Amino acid sequence: MTINPELRRNLWLEFSLHRVIAAPVVIALIALLIMATESKDVLQNLAMASALGYIAMVLLWGTRLAGASVIDEARERTWDAQRMSSIAPWAMTWGKLLGAPSFTWYGGAILLVIFVIAGALVNLPVWRYAALMLCGAILLHAMALNGSVLAARKGVARRGAGTILLLFLAFIWLVPGLSALDNMNKSVAWWGHHIVQLDFALWTVVAFGAWAVLGAYRSMCNELEIRTTPWALPVFMLFTAAYFAGFPLRDRHVAGPSAFFGVTAVGVVVAMVFVYSLLFAENSGSAAWQRLRARLAARQWHRALQELPLWLVALAVGLAMALLASVSGGKESDTTFKIGAAPIALMLFAVRDAAIFQFFALARQPRRVEAATLFYLILLYGLLPGLLKAFGADMVARFILPPLSESAAFSTAVLAVHAAIAIALAWWRWHTIHALDTPVVQSTSKM
Repeated sequence: MTINPELRRNLWLEFSLHRVIAAPVVIALIALLIMATESKDVLQNLAMASALGYIAMVLLWGTRLAGASVIDEARERTWDAQRMSSIAPWAMTWGKLLGAPSFTWYGGAILLVIFVIAGALVNLPVWRYAALMLCGAILLHAMALNGSVLAARKGVARRGAGTILLLFLAFIWLVPGLSALDNMNKSVAWWGHHIVQLDFALWTVVAFGAWAVLGAYRSMCNELEIRTTPWALPVFMLFTAAYFAGFPLRDRHVAGPSAFFGVTAVGVVVAMVFVYSLLFAENSGSAAWQRLRARLAARQWHRALQELPLWLVALAVGLAMALLASVSGGKESDTTFKIGAAPIALMLFAVRDAAIFQFFALARQPRRVEAATLFYLILLYGLLPGLLKAFGADMVARFILPPLSESAAFSTAVLAVHAAIAIALAWWRWHTIHALDTPVVQSTSKM
């Protein structure tokens, strides 16, 4: 049986005889120190210490290593050689996912065994907690690896504890009650059902962990120039919207229009998060649009789908969600759901901002596109409306930043004009600079 070459390379880098011996010795000494105390809850303290050690070693340190797996290679100029190798995307994905933090898995496995033994003796549901910690580590590692691939694609060869901390905090927020072992008997109200908190956390981590691994794999496919059709992103957005919509609909009948409106309304927020994240994460510019134009001109519809920017896919899904939310919300008899065109207005913000980003990305020599876009977004969302209101020009400020809470129809109309102007400017720049360029189509393998 042939071992994954990427996994084997990482194992050689991460392990040495000293490390193999030192890790269990240090863990055993700490365990003996805890057991030597005169506390009445020695086993519970040992279980808690091993759980905290696992979190520190696997969830934090391991996530840092997984997040640095591709960035370090890009910084050391070895990633291009990796990309040109014959390793398949899936083999590369799980080779880095398991190989880069392999030493933390080695120490974490020892800590997990101690936790299971000590926790079982004090009647903790150790197997479910162990599964939660195991799947949680996979979720965080896959998220970090995905971010590492995107950072390498953007040429950002950085790594730091701040990103890992944000991932860990997002993980804690995603899984309610994860940090409290004594809340295991409490329940979570979700879609009208009351689920034991520990079980809910476990299934949440399993589901999002599977999605994170799929996302890391598809990002690796794109990085290795193996294009994929963008079906996974809309499905994940719908799944995420349905997941988070279950919390506000926890205490009411969730069938029918209420559930449909809840999913579509939350879907608008989810779509906006993805649009802005992907807009700044992907490589945007004339090359991407030229490839898409070439596929459309050749009537290669399947290839055109493969060339679609993911932020554009998220934007299209968000606009569809906004339209459905406006229609279903306007038909509800309950006044709390009469939101009119507010979801459409919300998505028009994203359309306008995406067009502004593309205006700068389509420059003849685009530089600091993200910084320029952020500068003008700060002007539009904060400085200009604030200054106008300070000088008493409230009506003019409403045309710069229309308030959604007062009149959804007015806000939609104003933002439609904003979006049209921004799209026209981006189109003008494309037409004057890039429209006559020869379409560039990369010869890559497809799937």
